[in-house]
Amino acid sequence: MNLLTYIVVQTINWLFRKRSPALLIFRTGAYFFPITLMGGVAFNIQYVTASQLISLDVAGSDVPALLVSIGFYFSILLMATGLAWEIVRSVIEHRQLAKQIVFSIEQRGLVNTSDSPLSEHVQKKYKGRNISNTVIDIRDSLANGTVSQPKLALKKFLNLEHSIEERRNSVSAEDFHIVYGGLVPVPFAFLSGYLLDDESHIEVLDWDRQLSSWKELDPISDDNEKFEKTIKYADSKESIVLAVSFSYPVDEKAINLCFPKMPQIHLKLREKRFDNHWSSKKQSRLAYDLIEEVKNLMEEGYNDIHFVLASQNSVAFKFGQAYDRRNLPNITIYQYEKDNKIPYPWGVSITNLPHAEPSIRLSEFNDDLEQVV
Repeated sequence: MNLLTYIVVQTINWLFRKRSPALLIFRTGAYFFPITLMGGVAFNIQYVTASQLISLDVAGSDVPALLVSIGFYFSILLMATGLAWEIVRSVIEHRQLAKQIVFSIEQRGLVNTSDSPLSEHVQKKYKGRNISNTVIDIRDSLANGTVSQPKLALKKFLNLEHSIEERRNSVSAEDFHIVYGGLVPVPFAFLSGYLLDDESHIEVLDWDRQLSSWKELDPISDDNEKFEKTIKYADSKESIVLAVSFSYPVDEKAINLCFPKMPQIHLKLREKRFDNHWSSKKQSRLAYDLIEEVKNLMEEGYNDIHFVLASQNSVAFKFGQAYDRRNLPNITIYQYEKDNKIPYPWGVSITNLPHAEPSIRLSEFNDDLEQVV
């Protein structure tokens, strides 16, 4: 397609397919314009053969010439008015969109998404807006698929709040929008949601492993599935394990090994699948149920929660968003390494103390672990 053809096609699409009150006026004038041109036309067509005569005779309209002229100029006025209005409206809209900042946050770790970066998805969806993006890549902290340097990786996530503040301060709150997507270990996804809990305009995407592309959550559907709760009692009254089986079952043997003599609360979904998380409503509802459970534990006197979560990235992020940094007890979100001698070797510890930053907490060495190691 050459340049001229492209311009003509785009112009026609803009004038006759785009929806707006201004273009509705333009199209009304465009529809009446050829009718007024036909108002005084008369013609006769004949087709003659040896055996028959076919004749088409169209007489001129009986509409007075004055009315035809009025209709002609009125249709031109409608087209000119509609076109001018649409141009002014488009310029104003473009200026408003140019003021808005869409901040794309992509986190890479477990799967390489560089062939389909989140920024490309954002640019297609938010055309005309000022798009800024950042990529948090912790693959240099991985070795053989496991996180070998969690403290080094943690530093990259703690800079997230500063990056957001720099961009947000340049515009008003209603003109700042965040798009988040990641494929990182559960502790870091939870931490990201926790750090962004005060941001109101956050759009969360997740990686579709079947399509190998970013996908938005469904804001409407909800299968209304609820957590099933089981309790394992123990003597400890300060620390407790809270385990959530969302996408697949948590490793209960590993939990018993790493957290012996601790009581355990298990929240499980009956349908544990890798694709059971695409409902935004479901995630928000279950995040609320999780926080209610944490509040109950706090009322029972527990002030140190060991959190084990088996879920997709967006679920961990949503749960982190829901965790109130001021009013809820200390929590450590653990990383699961199936082939490690210590299956839950470290976690991201979040405390409710003022000005205290999240930190890496190593699993405490116990007699059971000593026998394994």
